[in-house]
Amino acid sequence: WYYAFEKLRPEENRMLTAFDYNSIMLYGEEAFTKQWGLKTMIPNNGQYLPGNYAKPGMSENDIKRLNMLYNCPSK
Repeated sequence: WYYAFEKLRPEENRMLTAFDYNSIMLYGEEAFTKQWGLKTMIPNNGQYLPGNYAKPGMSENDIKRLNMLYNCPSK
């Protein structure tokens, strides 16, 4: 699981949209913690990062990125 926290080189990082704090692909702030209550990630803007279990589904940007990656028309 260490690979999930490695920084990507600029040419590897294909965001396609602005950073999305609501993305289903973004781990919660306590993911992979070694001690309950400790945060493993703290966002620069101070916003709370809920775990994926607390998200209702894909965000608008998740859907937009998938459509861009697979050349799907916008709906």
